[in-house]
Amino acid sequence: MFIHASGEYLPERVVDNDYFSRLTGRPSPWFEQLTGIRQRRRAGEGENANSMAIAAVKHLLRTGDANLEDIDLIIGASYTPWDTIGTIAHVLQREFSLANARAMYLSTACSSFIDAIDMASAYFASGRSTKALVVASEHNSLYSSDGDEKSGHLWGDGAAALILGNTPGKLQLEVLDTHTVGLADRGKGPFGITMVPRDGGLVMHHGKDIFVHACREMAGMARLLLERNKLTVGDVRLVIPHQANKRIIDSVADDLGLAPQRVALTIGELGNTGCASVAITLHRYAHKLEPGEYALLIAFGGGYSAAGALVRRAP
Repeated sequence: MFIHASGEYLPERVVDNDYFSRLTGRPSPWFEQLTGIRQRRRAGEGENANSMAIAAVKHLLRTGDANLEDIDLIIGASYTPWDTIGTIAHVLQREFSLANARAMYLSTACSSFIDAIDMASAYFASGRSTKALVVASEHNSLYSSDGDEKSGHLWGDGAAALILGNTPGKLQLEVLDTHTVGLADRGKGPFGITMVPRDGGLVMHHGKDIFVHACREMAGMARLLLERNKLTVGDVRLVIPHQANKRIIDSVADDLGLAPQRVALTIGELGNTGCASVAITLHRYAHKLEPGEYALLIAFGGGYSAAGALVRRAP
């Protein structure tokens, strides 16, 4: 399976740590020291997960050498939907006149984007699809409370889009392997973080439990994919982790023995953009891969779940 093109959308509004300092009374540097986040983007009036998804696809079409002809599968990935019936995938199908494509919504928390790639791979392998549009879009600020001292300062909004095909594209990125797994039986599982719209919205109940399992499972996912493909950490040019917390990313990098320059980061300027974080970071870093070089995508999601993908630029 090949990545033909990618695009992103980030809202214009920038919220820095001074804003949360005024809300909570904590000094502004505290937030960056705890999370690595300096600022984050927030959706504006009239924006939502659906509109940001559309904008990401439009950016892809403007900047990528690709088109939406022959799309037969649309997967919208998110845990912060604007509408659970008129989903991201259905809105994209209508907006871009993608007749007769399968349209579906997928949510496995912050693993959702990589899970969507895994699902597209399965459709390709079964012969039921040949070209897919995968879009990850998160509107965290719709459901979170800025006054929540545990996690209100973490969340950013944004979206990214990919076109996947079963034949090579001009971008020359190949998805060699994917793996996803549910981990709801581990730790606090479904109770670590919840997003109940009518009962407090997005709340992180057990941050320490999430931290421990995220560090362990993302490193484990990286090792699994490397071993399965007879590679070592030294063979990987870039690791593109879920951008939840810089301390988690640092822990995973240390566990794997990765030098800082081999870890892709967007968390400082974008915050935690949920499942869109890996997609946005991939879009921003893919050009750094030289022919034959590998990248590892890894994520941990609330609930719990983990996901990974091994990508290579064609030699």
